[in-house]
Amino acid sequence: MISLYPTFYHTFQCKANNCRHTCCQKWTIDIDEDTAARYNILPTQLGKDLRNFITIDEEGAHFIFNDEQPMCPLLQEDGLCRVVLELGEEGLCETCHMHPRFYKYIEDLELCGVGLSCEESVEKLLSSEGAQLQFTIEDDEGEFCAEERPILENIFELLALDIDSAICDLEINQSISYCQKLIDLYAKTEPIDMEWSQQLDYLKATLISTLAKNTVDLLQTTDSDKAVFNKVYQYILYRQIDMLAEYSLDTLVRYAFDATLFIGLAAHEFGNLPEQIRRWSEQIEYDEDNVGFLFDAYEKSNYDI
Repeated sequence: MISLYPTFYHTFQCKANNCRHTCCQKWTIDIDEDTAARYNILPTQLGKDLRNFITIDEEGAHFIFNDEQPMCPLLQEDGLCRVVLELGEEGLCETCHMHPRFYKYIEDLELCGVGLSCEESVEKLLSSEGAQLQFTIEDDEGEFCAEERPILENIFELLALDIDSAICDLEINQSISYCQKLIDLYAKTEPIDMEWSQQLDYLKATLISTLAKNTVDLLQTTDSDKAVFNKVYQYILYRQIDMLAEYSLDTLVRYAFDATLFIGLAAHEFGNLPEQIRRWSEQIEYDEDNVGFLFDAYEKSNYDI
């Protein structure tokens, strides 16, 4: 097994109570059987509270956050987790312990990374050097090969995919009508909150008011802007490469291209590029139904990128 890591992966560290957007909210968290069994016999007040907070149904044990209780009940006012404070990180369930890390497996390759719904992940990506997303390699014995820094094109080669290298580089100069179709498509995804829907409405109204323009040139301002958006685009491509088992390469590219275009539109209108990346990921990347919906839509469509 060969493992690939973005070069910034090994420097990732949770910001804990310094994070402005804690991941301890909004989700339904699956609790693995071993952790659920440990929580079930924990003879402390924390154990009693855990058993009170956990929902158990036919699908297993979960922490469920909703509109009435959006935050994890184990998150203290200071932003720290009671489980970590009392049991250490090893006391967390697998989902909480691993988040936002992800691992994808294709043949003898393990593709590793950190999801962009996490503000620290976004900051690491944007601060990485160069215009190309780069990776380091570990072999199956865990030896770190820092000198090997493949780029996304090399990963496609490792997967024995004969591709046009141009798909690894972002070029955006899209029409207003294209952007409107993108907003309409995103409006069909399941919204994570009301703010997301309001943002889409605002973007759509803004695009209508600029119909006199022929193209959207948001990502073509400076070389540094191009480099930043190119890395975002490549990272989104990388995150979903395993979808090639079910979908075409064109569909994967379209998904990443539209995602980057949307992030650019949002950053242009609302500012704060890191936050627009994080919000996109929270809405799309971390909802498997939304990802599946978009891939299905792109697979069935015939228009070009």
